[in-house]
Amino acid sequence: MNPVNPSTPASSSPSLSGELGVTPIVMMVIATAAPLTVMAANTPLMIGLGNGAAAPFDALVAMLIMFMFSVGFVAISRHIGNAGAFYACIQKGLGRVTGLGAATLAMVSYSLFLLAIGTYVGYASSELLHSLTGLNLPWWLLTLAAIAIIGVLGYRRIEMSSRFLGIALILEIAVVLLLNALIVADKGLGGLPAESFQPSHILSGSPGLGILFAIYSFIGFESTVIYREEARDPERTIPIATYTAVFTVGIFYVLSMWCTVAGIGADKVVAFANEHPGDMYLLLSEQYLGKAFSDVIQVLLITSLFACMLSLHNIVVRYQYILGKYTVLPERFASIHRRHGSPYVASLAQSTFATLGTLLLVLIGLDPITQIYAWGATAGTLGYMVILALASLAILAFFRREGSDRRLWHTRIAPLGGLLGILACLAIAIHNLPMLIGGDNAGEVAPLMGLLVVLAFAIGGLCALLLRGRSPQRYQALRELA
Repeated sequence: MNPVNPSTPASSSPSLSGELGVTPIVMMVIATAAPLTVMAANTPLMIGLGNGAAAPFDALVAMLIMFMFSVGFVAISRHIGNAGAFYACIQKGLGRVTGLGAATLAMVSYSLFLLAIGTYVGYASSELLHSLTGLNLPWWLLTLAAIAIIGVLGYRRIEMSSRFLGIALILEIAVVLLLNALIVADKGLGGLPAESFQPSHILSGSPGLGILFAIYSFIGFESTVIYREEARDPERTIPIATYTAVFTVGIFYVLSMWCTVAGIGADKVVAFANEHPGDMYLLLSEQYLGKAFSDVIQVLLITSLFACMLSLHNIVVRYQYILGKYTVLPERFASIHRRHGSPYVASLAQSTFATLGTLLLVLIGLDPITQIYAWGATAGTLGYMVILALASLAILAFFRREGSDRRLWHTRIAPLGGLLGILACLAIAIHNLPMLIGGDNAGEVAPLMGLLVVLAFAIGGLCALLLRGRSPQRYQALRELA
């Protein structure tokens, strides 16, 4: 890495390009959340391990927490002119050392998500192929195929990714809405159980865990700000896209989980979720839509996860792009394709990492679900929660120091409410980490998860300190982000 003029990196480096409007950005955010996967995988956990029939209430609380966070995040995003998102936000409020630590933690967390979800896509695709055709293909081969396809889409202009995500998203949302409509038609509006919002059910079981799993379901919504350089009229597009994504996802979860509880029965749903944690939603869909449609849902679950992989790939690549742009990573990571306007070098690097990481995990002999998926998703989520907490603190610190924005709700009340909600969920996650990991060796793995998060953050912070001591010009150049 060569020393750069601290006054020029942001202006002289190539920039991303695109004409993304509100709709494609919202689609990419919702695709990252993978709504069909949330209904099939998270909802049984919210019901069985959380507070049962009150799962819709948990989704409502999670939506309000993410909304309050979003208010401050949108306010500070007006002071961010690049694709740094959480990194730039945290650096603005808490300084360059903490900011760079958050950047490396974000890249590690999202990369772990990618490995975990990619593994699940390969495993689920292999199982589905076997059940439909009798063909036996190793899961890792299908995972590598998914990585290759995502590599091609990530290499090209962002609008191509948004079109693919839009098609996949429309299909998975349509099937959930169809099931919701059939349940309401069968039970009637009066059949939607009031128990879901009654204190006796809300306070039963473990409401903290229920809300925690609901928060998980919003992962990736920061990508509204990550696409700032590729958005049309970002000052208008980003705030609208952020609020639209939070409320669209949140209301969708509340209504769909409420219909799920109604379809199974408020008095039976906990036992049913515990007996069928892996196929609860498939069994419900089979009851209302038939076996053939249940097979369709299994296919859409795979496309839902694939869309989530693609969206996460784009997020990681843009973190690498911005770090290359400010010469924290090699400057090649900031290279923009002349025709596609994409960060193609960063995309190729991420695809290479995913390929090599998958092959290494296969050679080690880890189980694809109980180890690779469970460990990767848990560690990634833990890191993500830490980043959310740091971003909340950064928003409060920035506006207190800046003083120019005197909107009390936007700069004090809402960010503080978001911070308290996120810290509560983070404490619950840490306390229940062995249970979230699962498996016989969860007690041994849990401390390693925490250590991984600490190390990922420490590496970025250490890099910032080394830059400050050994290359003051590059360290000063980071101020362009703040």
